Amino acid sequence: MNEHGGLLDPKLDYTKEVDLLPPKNDYVFSRLFGRRSHERVLVCLLNAILNGKPHIKSVSLDPTEYKKTRPDGKSIRLDIAATSDNGTRLQIEMQCKNNGNIGDRASFCQGRMRDDELKEGENYSNIPTIISIWICDESVTNRKGCCHEIVSMYKDNGVDPIEIASEKMRQFIIEITKLEATPKRFLNDMFSVWIKFIRDPKSIPEEFLNIPEVKEAMETLTVMSSDPVTRAEYNARVKELNDFYAGQSVKYEEGLEKGKEEGRAEGERLAKIESAKRFLEMGFPLEQVAQGTGLSIEEIKEF
Repeated sequence: MNEHGGLLDPKLDYTKEVDLLPPKNDYVFSRLFGRRSHERVLVCLLNAILNGKPHIKSVSLDPTEYKKTRPDGKSIRLDIAATSDNGTRLQIEMQCKNNGNIGDRASFCQGRMRDDELKEGENYSNIPTIISIWICDESVTNRKGCCHEIVSMYKDNGVDPIEIASEKMRQFIIEITKLEATPKRFLNDMFSVWIKFIRDPKSIPEEFLNIPEVKEAMETLTVMSSDPVTRAEYNARVKELNDFYAGQSVKYEEGLEKGKEEGRAEGERLAKIESAKRFLEMGFPLEQVAQGTGLSIEEIKEF
């Protein structure tokens, strides 16, 4: 199999050390798990995360772009989108940075995937289950574990207990930096193997490379990492991300500085008002209070 289909190219020499591309980069991740002919690798990853709920036998890959539905709307592009053999819709995202809005973005993407799911007259019970999986390279929650599932819940109302309302919309947030902090009894072995692979493929113990899907992923990654075109595309993606986050940082710093300036100006204004009030209480004429504080006579008259 060629074109990064999961088998080593016999024409290339893999006896020398290869500088592996990082699977936690979204471009590399989608090439590894979201390409046709790589479906069994994706199925293995999904089953490790879902842990049998449901157990997936096969997937078909879906389009990853959802165009905006109105002129002022927002389009989305997913890393991987798929439908399982039991009709479950799946979206898998690799997120390198914590933008502080993972939950909101996951909910928005799920909503877009649900658009036009039902035909006129069809029962609402036919809405498919949509599972959103966000694998994050940075901490995005205050929780201690590395894998969190979110579903619709009934809150405690004082009469009824907290309970699940629906599992039609499920979100998984996986924080790969917290893997070691999570007791092993709460994680299945394949989940740990895949998270370690995504975080650092060279950290995988050799015995796990005998697992066919892990071996295929490692071989595919090796081929990708040895291909100059793929590496150039990866470098372009890294630059794109760096430029984006640099722009975000500049906007944040500009907003922060603007906020500080506005805060200082408001503080100075309040100080002038307090001074004006004291001068008025001491019997100073209105004109002198205005001249001494820098406030206008109209402003002083307001209080």
